[in-house]
Amino acid sequence: MNSPQLPLRRRLLQATAATAACAVTGAPMLAFAQSRAADSAGPRVTQLLDMSPDQQEFSRDYATGIRLAFAELRKANAAAPQLSTVETDGTEVSAHNAIQLVRNDPAQVALLGTVGEALALSSLKEAAAAKLDIAHVAPWLADSQFDRDPHVFSLFASREDQIRYVLRNLAEMGVSELGIVYPNPARAEALRASTEAIGGRLKIKLRTLAIPAGQDPAAYASQLRPDAPFFLVFMGAGIELAQFTQGLSRRGMQRYVVCLADVDTNTFMQLNPGKSVPIIFTQVVPNPRSSKVPVVRAYRDALQRLFDESPTPVSLAGYLAGRYAAQVIASTGANPSRAKVLAEFQRRRSFDVDGWRIEYADGGRASSFVSQTLLNAQGAFVG
Repeated sequence: MNSPQLPLRRRLLQATAATAACAVTGAPMLAFAQSRAADSAGPRVTQLLDMSPDQQEFSRDYATGIRLAFAELRKANAAAPQLSTVETDGTEVSAHNAIQLVRNDPAQVALLGTVGEALALSSLKEAAAAKLDIAHVAPWLADSQFDRDPHVFSLFASREDQIRYVLRNLAEMGVSELGIVYPNPARAEALRASTEAIGGRLKIKLRTLAIPAGQDPAAYASQLRPDAPFFLVFMGAGIELAQFTQGLSRRGMQRYVVCLADVDTNTFMQLNPGKSVPIIFTQVVPNPRSSKVPVVRAYRDALQRLFDESPTPVSLAGYLAGRYAAQVIASTGANPSRAKVLAEFQRRRSFDVDGWRIEYADGGRASSFVSQTLLNAQGAFVG
């Protein structure tokens, strides 16, 4: 988890994407890149990336896992589809332009691993408006509103699954009251009702702590009242969480902070979080550092060999997404098309990806798996 690894990953990702890269303009920061081999007319799967300043490192981490899976795939099978990327600036205009790029190139047979969540939501709406019949595979999408969409194949636990797991675990520990910290009023408005409904079912008292619009999370945390609950569930992203822990550290207030899977551990550790603040990270994949599941061991080995960086839940999720997508696309035969690929994904068949089970429940998500790991007050990961 040391920060010098980040520039190395950035160089490797740029080298992979920029081999004879072809750029297409159309919106600020919007680019289309593919490898030299993809200049042929062969089929491609495309990843849309939100590269806005507060999202780019998370996007790169998810992309690392997908690139890793496809690098292994290409080494083993020269006929495998190519992986392309479209980088956006996170705006709705760039999402619109990205979908138009994909729509106008029939060689792009599926969208894989769109990240972050705002871009995933925008791309789904833009694709529907453009009548683009294409599979959206493993978008980074905790929001469950598209779970029943026949074009969407979400692999990992929803936000509601994660919140339910977090609250149930704390309730079983005997915690009677939790603070739910929202990074801004808009986030509170979007999530408060469903979160409180889960808390009610579990008979645990929830106290809402919404950071006012425009206020820095560090400033808010540094003024937190002494009677704030001992366990705080933070509903924001990594940068906001790091700022919040900085404020708690300055306040000298001992609290446990729980976050959802939208926070990437490697990126978080590079954001100078507050010292001595224990963080419980929620994960939607097995522990990438210690799991003995064969596919996780394969991920660790490949990551060390090709990228020389620490494993993270987000890049492992990308790796699982890439491995699963490759298996499904391979089953369509030698000449996959958008229609064939979409039809194959719509079968929602169960797969075993070296010990990781893909099983869609009632046409919804492929997994509801949730686990947690602790970053203790000494800065060491436990579990």
